[in-house]
Amino acid sequence: MGYKCQVHKLEYNVAHHCNLKCDHCDHLSPFFGPKDEAFNTSISLEAFEQQLAVLSRHVHSEEFLILGGEPLLHKNCLGFFKAVKASGITDKAVLVTNGFLLDKQGDELFEVLDKITISFYPSLPLKQEAIDKARQRCQEHSVELEIHDQPKFSMSIVGIKNEDDRLVDGIFNTCTVAWTQRCYALHDGYVYRCSRAPFIAYKLLKQGLVATDFSKEDGLKLEDTDNFGKKAEEYFNQTTPLKSCSYCLGSVGKRVQHRQLSKTEINDEVWARHSISDSIDRVKAFRRIAMWRWLKVR
Repeated sequence: MGYKCQVHKLEYNVAHHCNLKCDHCDHLSPFFGPKDEAFNTSISLEAFEQQLAVLSRHVHSEEFLILGGEPLLHKNCLGFFKAVKASGITDKAVLVTNGFLLDKQGDELFEVLDKITISFYPSLPLKQEAIDKARQRCQEHSVELEIHDQPKFSMSIVGIKNEDDRLVDGIFNTCTVAWTQRCYALHDGYVYRCSRAPFIAYKLLKQGLVATDFSKEDGLKLEDTDNFGKKAEEYFNQTTPLKSCSYCLGSVGKRVQHRQLSKTEINDEVWARHSISDSIDRVKAFRRIAMWRWLKVR
């Protein structure tokens, strides 16, 4: 057995669509649906188990997040959690959900979980009764419960490429997803040092905004080799932006009030018309990037 890379968080999407339609969702979940069936075929329990079997020999995470979209829309979400626990890849198996489907879940799901994070959205709030019931069930099964209040979203993914390479570099190197949260993704046999990267190029291609799906170029292909742990660690710590970073605001997007998108906005794929210039918080970007360039501390 070679070197094992230790990371803070790994995540896996068991669904890309969602029962909410949040504007500026950084996974573009409102814009995933039946038309994306081919992309969704990468989500299979068998493939997930095979990937975990390889990855768990070389990488260990403090937390492994199952999320979406809304993960509880997957009929066998429980099976994915069982696979995570069986693999030994993590200290904590975590469900990230909006909570609307929690009361329909059996005790078996709660028994296999270590933590539940409920995202609370003011534009379509989860009822206090549902939160209280979730809290009670978590207490009964010794599951940690976190309520994440999200009154505002940051503008993040854009459809118009950022052609300023120096700005792209600054955005990436001050991105809290990449450098503070350290939340990496597993998708279709690759690991990614950004949880947004697996689907950005796919969506851009579907809109005719890029010529190819470059997402695999942003990831590191899983290999069951003695040096993969070291290879993964080096990849996770690279300071060169991904190709996806040219279409993302990282942590310097404007903060906007949380709201639900209309059917017309979803059908029009409104995210694809956003540009860096109309989405960036210029004051925040200047301060964060200037501080990083001065101190070189992320």
